[in-house]
Amino acid sequence: MEREVRLRKAESWLRRKDPVLRKLISKVGPCTLKMVGSPYHVLIKSVISQQLSVKAAATMENRVIERFGSRKRFPEPNLLLGLRTEQLRSAGLSFAKADTVKRIASAYESGEISDRKLRKLEDEKVLEFLCSIKGVGPWTAEMVLMFALDRWDHFSLNDLILRKSIERHFGIHRDSKKEILSFAGRFSPYRTIFSWYLWRDADGGEGW
Repeated sequence: MEREVRLRKAESWLRRKDPVLRKLISKVGPCTLKMVGSPYHVLIKSVISQQLSVKAAATMENRVIERFGSRKRFPEPNLLLGLRTEQLRSAGLSFAKADTVKRIASAYESGEISDRKLRKLEDEKVLEFLCSIKGVGPWTAEMVLMFALDRWDHFSLNDLILRKSIERHFGIHRDSKKEILSFAGRFSPYRTIFSWYLWRDADGGEGW
């Protein structure tokens, strides 16, 4: 119940900030932002989703779960570490993504990283730490903040769907990154909720 109250408060605040956004919120309806999974799960999911359509990423993720997971759950780090790169490739992952997934699994298995540690870190520290893993960039780390750690003040400048939506609704060209970032800053401390509305309007989902 507390979360629902917070979401409605965020919606009300965003409605007052911009008339175009107010119409968009009315069109889309109440925000139903949910956490997709644990930081570990969302981190792997985000790597798989890099530069893919939502549909293609979901297909690939389901293959990994079906082939290597258990009880329809994502495979644990020790299981991923036991897989050969070729096995991950058979699920559709590129060599680079397969290597990144194994690096993440190794970091979790060694204790270098854990969901508990990530939950304790400030947002910027989460980004810094995750981006230190080869193959994990800002977009991937931001998805963890937004969809696993429930941090509500992020806008992913590297997300093309968001930039296209900004262009469509607010007239700022998708390649004008500095201007887009400045514009999105108007919606702090609810930039994640702002992003959710742009994603939901664009593709009916949450962007990935």
